[in-house]
Amino acid sequence: MKEYFYKKEYKYMYLSIFFYNFANALSETFGTVMLYKAGLPIYLILLIYGIRFLIMGLITPLFVTISSKIGIAKCILISNLFNIIYAYYILVNQNLSANIIIFIIVLGLNGLSNPSSDALSSKYVESEHRGRFNSFYSISKILGTVLASCLVAWGGKSNKKLILFVVLTVFFLLQYLAILKIDYKPEKKSSAFKSSMKYLIHSKSKYKIIYALRTNHIIERQFVPLYLYLLLQDFKTFSVVTIVSLLFQVITIILIGKYTDKDIKKSNNLVTIIKSSITLIYLFVKDKFIISINKAVSDNVSKVYETSIQTSIQNIIKESKEDNELLSAVGQMSLCFTEVFVFALLAFIAKFVGENVFYVIFILSIVSTIIINIDIKSENKKHL
Repeated sequence: MKEYFYKKEYKYMYLSIFFYNFANALSETFGTVMLYKAGLPIYLILLIYGIRFLIMGLITPLFVTISSKIGIAKCILISNLFNIIYAYYILVNQNLSANIIIFIIVLGLNGLSNPSSDALSSKYVESEHRGRFNSFYSISKILGTVLASCLVAWGGKSNKKLILFVVLTVFFLLQYLAILKIDYKPEKKSSAFKSSMKYLIHSKSKYKIIYALRTNHIIERQFVPLYLYLLLQDFKTFSVVTIVSLLFQVITIILIGKYTDKDIKKSNNLVTIIKSSITLIYLFVKDKFIISINKAVSDNVSKVYETSIQTSIQNIIKESKEDNELLSAVGQMSLCFTEVFVFALLAFIAKFVGENVFYVIFILSIVSTIIINIDIKSENKKHL
């Protein structure tokens, strides 16, 4: 067990992601459902997320510049202030449609600190502990999301939304306080934006491709809840299925963390096969009970997949000659700009086929899963 808490930094990173995921569950787990319940059509929700990632991609290099001046913790604080405004529009503001432009801008700006997770992990986590660290890190995410999901299910009623907003605000601020304990200022760069764009455009590393392909997994993670909600047509049932599926993940993630540290290659192969197989069920099954069970299994497998793949990405960052913050920013930019294209394409398709766009999302996720594993193998060979 000591490997999970090998350094004091590990503890504060676990606390940080617990606080963040508790506060962020509203947008991450329930965001698309909340927007749909507000009366927005599926194609518009897809378009909103596409514009969001365009903004995030453009501001991501600022993370390197700003964090070198004020530290990573204050970058996270700025980002979380936008998260708080986002929560206000979802929970308290009664006229989201009239403020949709402001809402989209806020939704994009809250991604300023996205590179911080990879930057902190690559800096503080020892290579031999990375699999187990990521497994406990994922468990901290899950616990935060489970508790928040219970709160969202309880506070979804109009008379409880203000209380829910206050609680989420407190947890966003708690994340900042946790990161303060391990805060640092990255080395100052003369032109972070120029360096990031140069690396993004000219580098032949498959690292940016791996990050770009993760686009489809993020889209699947954010829109499967809406798919399930549309199938169940009941928010309480949807919330219960979500909570149960999250709880199932904990034991499996602990096991995969140890396995990943022992054999990262076999771990990636195993989770690639399982994740692709589970996603296939969404394509061919419509039964509510089976889909609910599959949601539980799928969430479980996705988190395990994320733990294994994230460990590989951190190894690539650590072994690269480039600095952690720059590569983390480039990865996020690659992800965000790909998201823009894919979301725009999906929004266009959804305009004509409606809910059938989910089939396209699932197919893209399966293809991406397979290619990512191939590219990670190729990238790892360079460092042998």
